[in-house]
Amino acid sequence: MSIGKFSVRNPVLINIAIVTILVLGFLSLNKLPREQFSEVPFFWVNVIVPYPGVSAEDIEKSVTIPVENELKSIDKLKTIQSVSSEGLSVVRVEFDDGISNSDFESLFQDVRTRFSKVLLPDGTLPALIDDFSSSDFLPVIEVIISGDSSYDVLANEATLLENRIKSVPEVSGVDIIGLREKQVVIEANRLKLNSLGISINEIVRAVSLQNVNVPGGTLETESRDYLLRTVGELDNIENFNRVIVRRGESNSSVVKVSDIATVLDTYDPKGIISRFNGETSIALRVSKIPRGNSVGVIEGVKKEIEDLEKKLPVGLKITLSGDSTIQIKDSINVLLNNAIFGLILLVIILLFFVGFRNAMITALGIPVTFAITFVVLEYFGETFNTNTLFGMVLVLGLIVDHAIVITENSFRLQHGGLSRKEAAIQGVNQVVIPVIAATGTTVAAFLPLMILPGTIGKFLRVIPFTVSIALIASTFEAIVFIPSHYADWPHGKKESVVFQRFTRFQNGFKSLIKSVYSKKKIVLPMLFLVVVAAFSLVPLLNQDLFSAEDFTLFYIDIEMSPGTPISKTNDITKEFEKKILPLVGNGEIVSVISSVGFSSGSSGNTSRSNVSQIVVDLSERTQGRTRSITDIMNEVQWETINIPGAENVKFSKATNGPPTSKPISFRLFGENYDNLISASNSIIGRLSNYSDLYNIENNLEKGSPELRVKLNEDRASALGLDVLTLGSFLRDSVEGRTATTFFKDNKEVEVIVRYNNDEELSLTYIDELMIPLPDGRLIPFSSVANIVQGNALGGIKRVDGKREVTIESEAYSNDSVKDINRDIKSYFQEELQNRYPEIELVVGGEFADLGNLLFQILRVFLIGLFLIYLILGAQFKSYIQPFLIILTIPFAFAGVILYLFISKTPFSTTVLYSGVALAGIAVNDSIVLLSFINELREKGYSVRDAIIESAETRLRPILLTSLTTIAGLLPTAIGIGGKSVVWSPMAGSIIFGLIFSTLTALIVIPLVYGALFDKEGKK
Repeated sequence: MSIGKFSVRNPVLINIAIVTILVLGFLSLNKLPREQFSEVPFFWVNVIVPYPGVSAEDIEKSVTIPVENELKSIDKLKTIQSVSSEGLSVVRVEFDDGISNSDFESLFQDVRTRFSKVLLPDGTLPALIDDFSSSDFLPVIEVIISGDSSYDVLANEATLLENRIKSVPEVSGVDIIGLREKQVVIEANRLKLNSLGISINEIVRAVSLQNVNVPGGTLETESRDYLLRTVGELDNIENFNRVIVRRGESNSSVVKVSDIATVLDTYDPKGIISRFNGETSIALRVSKIPRGNSVGVIEGVKKEIEDLEKKLPVGLKITLSGDSTIQIKDSINVLLNNAIFGLILLVIILLFFVGFRNAMITALGIPVTFAITFVVLEYFGETFNTNTLFGMVLVLGLIVDHAIVITENSFRLQHGGLSRKEAAIQGVNQVVIPVIAATGTTVAAFLPLMILPGTIGKFLRVIPFTVSIALIASTFEAIVFIPSHYADWPHGKKESVVFQRFTRFQNGFKSLIKSVYSKKKIVLPMLFLVVVAAFSLVPLLNQDLFSAEDFTLFYIDIEMSPGTPISKTNDITKEFEKKILPLVGNGEIVSVISSVGFSSGSSGNTSRSNVSQIVVDLSERTQGRTRSITDIMNEVQWETINIPGAENVKFSKATNGPPTSKPISFRLFGENYDNLISASNSIIGRLSNYSDLYNIENNLEKGSPELRVKLNEDRASALGLDVLTLGSFLRDSVEGRTATTFFKDNKEVEVIVRYNNDEELSLTYIDELMIPLPDGRLIPFSSVANIVQGNALGGIKRVDGKREVTIESEAYSNDSVKDINRDIKSYFQEELQNRYPEIELVVGGEFADLGNLLFQILRVFLIGLFLIYLILGAQFKSYIQPFLIILTIPFAFAGVILYLFISKTPFSTTVLYSGVALAGIAVNDSIVLLSFINELREKGYSVRDAIIESAETRLRPILLTSLTTIAGLLPTAIGIGGKSVVWSPMAGSIIFGLIFSTLTALIVIPLVYGALFDKEGKK
């Protein structure tokens, strides 16, 4: 039994199946998590080891290199990058793109196991080993608690709010900015200690020995067993004052902590300072689990906030900032509105061309196809986002193509005298092979895009997946469901007015084909010349790696000179706030959030005393804002330009989508950091001559001024001292030492012993410090060591075991980027390489990234092209005819190039992506046309007559399928329901490419076919 007969004879089964599919699809749609873009798994692992008070160079030697050496032989390793900065080592392990999630989980555990074998020096804090995904770039929402209250109250409420937010389903973590660590500090009086001959070590030992519980085992008696425990744990702050540090020989006198020190219940003074609109605040940045529902997470967070606000102390308030659901809803609404407009246009076209009944039969396939797509997306754990939605907009016109072909063919056969049922059966049976082949070629073009490597490939991966599902589902719906509807639904033989008028157009087109066919030797070269002319415009196109949607906020990153204390950085940040805060509430600026000692970016978070970041949150366009983010940002920059004190101030917008490189980027590799710095400065000096460039910078971090202690080895050795003892003493004297921990309010709090801060730290202060000797005597520090001033490196970057320096720059225009890259490469080879032969230069940047991506997409395109040729060869059983069909692809690309040139749209990743996808769409019309030509030739038609008859007969379905695809994409391309910088260029590219491929199918393919196979015409 054929497919047509099965469908026509089982209308009840077909209708029940449709209803079931629609219900399941609706349920799946409601369960799909909502987010703006698809989650991008980077397969990165960050190994973060804090080592407070240690220079970058020392951390590189003692922590970073041992960690790298342990991890460098791990399986499926792509690269190892590291940053050693003051007090922190960060090693990032990147794995191959092609691994699965289960492979990554196994490798993640392997990283943990290998790291546990690394012998870290004493003084390192517990390490953090974490993976990395696109959700780590920006939180889903930021919750800010602020107001006029004591810091203690503010911190307690923030902690309570953190715990409640963490209980919200699908929340992966909460980063708290501005919550300083609770500490118990024992501040010792240095003069009293010196007079009594007591060292810091004695206080540390006394406190740590007293604050302990010692289990004594079990005492077994006849009646019961007792647990023995010697209790010494200190249970409140006051008890620390009573700890005995030293007892006299006669036991008549004792020295307690209270005699020589002050016990403080306080917060870490070096912690991050946070303000919201000028008031002290604590910010909680909420992130979600991979593929979590952003909308659901934020709704859960808001519910927790509503409950907590009822009990909030007077003077405190909670504010939401950076609500990603606003952006999610806006982006989805733009595409959704355009999809609705496209659907309306599509239905109108169907109504005009095939009549109401046939239009409804065809349009019914849209909800059925989308329902199947939603079910499959849910099954594979995908989310409902702008990527999946664009895939559906893209496929909106395509999914009715097969229905149109089958309905139109059945309609034609019914007009030829067949009954409605017989027309439905033969209508699908005649075209089922070309329809399946057309689906196969389109899927063959789309599916390889799923293996596109790199960040952008992963970012866009779900689009070909969605399109392929929808196309396969629509093919199934067309060949199984359409015949049943066509046979079962009444009426349908009456021609529409447009159909009657279209006959006259067909006759005119037939005359045109006859005319150009007789002159094909002249017409064909002219048409190929047009394609060559279009491709010659490629060098004139603008370039942009990836255009992303802007968030309604911008950043001000302030960097002070190295070694600047956080109090000074805070003062300068307040000066910026004074200029911006008066603008809050003007209808554009909603809030100003400052973080002193902290800065976040796409490359990670930075915590240093000399940096701060101000986030300026703006109102949405829908709330009345008329000016662009750039205009507002430029105004604020102009208002703050004269504020002195900062070494570097950078304004930047927050963009969504995958991270991309700057237009200009050069990477230098070597071992000698002085040479790397010198070469970097030379390249920066060269780049400064180009007026097209701005924000030229390298990734070198200037370190804090350094005091290097030199030990008098002979003198120290005679007294029983060594470098380790001296270094530990200095660290305890300046930073303090953690003696023990203390539990307060169910939280573990560090107890730190240090000298009091009454005296200003200076070289004199260090010289006068009294060092304890092994025999208990105290001697001045200056008697065994001296101090030399120097400069330390702020940060050392390494890539695959080599030190690395990156130079980057923004560009006003990308036109000169290629020439600049060539110039710097030549400058390095001719001048710098002779000076620094060990240094290697790698040219990167957006242009290089685009070149690499172009190569990867070309590879994917060739795979798709091979699959298309394979399918067509199997269908036509010919080597030449598939090439005829593939000929439509360069003509379609010519249309894309003309669109980019005329509209000034940049040549970008998304345009490249749509071009590859277009290859599968462009060939569909030619497949149906060539199949019909072959059928007529088998019936005895001459080549010329078969070509002209086929072109006339297939004109309507070819135009109709192209028009419906264009109609589905047109609103997105021109932004009827809202413009999108990501999706509009993709839609526009496909539309123009489709226009050219349609003209190719109707004119070029018949002429080329005739030139190859019409032997009589040649004679």
